[in-house]
Amino acid sequence: MKEIKSYLKELTIVTIGVLIALIISNFKENNQARDYYNSSIETVKNEVEVNNSILKNIIESQTRLLDTINKHSADHITISDLIVEKGGGLPVATLNNLGLEFYKNNQLNSVDFEMMSSLIRMQSISRIIDTKMEKLMDFVYPNLFVDSEESKKLVSLYLNNVLNSEIQLMHTYEDFINEYVENKNNTE
Repeated sequence: MKEIKSYLKELTIVTIGVLIALIISNFKENNQARDYYNSSIETVKNEVEVNNSILKNIIESQTRLLDTINKHSADHITISDLIVEKGGGLPVATLNNLGLEFYKNNQLNSVDFEMMSSLIRMQSISRIIDTKMEKLMDFVYPNLFVDSEESKKLVSLYLNNVLNSEIQLMHTYEDFINEYVENKNNTE
């Protein structure tokens, strides 16, 4: 009987030790997962803020270019000279959506669906902007040395179409920043 008690005592000690080790390991894994989640969210927030800043500058430049095109559309000047010399060039927004991809691919077990929805909306609008910009460039390149008023008006329409989507994306960025960045800063 003493041997059985001794055996049960040792088994209990070992079992308690294993349970304590599992609890500590689980706690450590949960902390690492939380830290990973928080750092990925911070990455996404920083990316959105940077994209918003870039987009604001692009919108300002493109708006000036649009005004220049509209002002000089009747002048005898080629589209190339109008865009490059008078308008200062055609800036294109290069925006990152890596944070969204990272968030979508790695955080499915702890998804904030409202945040995910906002990020997917941003990605969709970015793709629309890319498509509209491609259409603008598809028109501009073969018509670089044309100086017809109709062609300049078409460039203006294409550029205005791109600008409308960029402004929509900028508002989406600002909504995200107001919801997720400024609210967090106010609660800290």
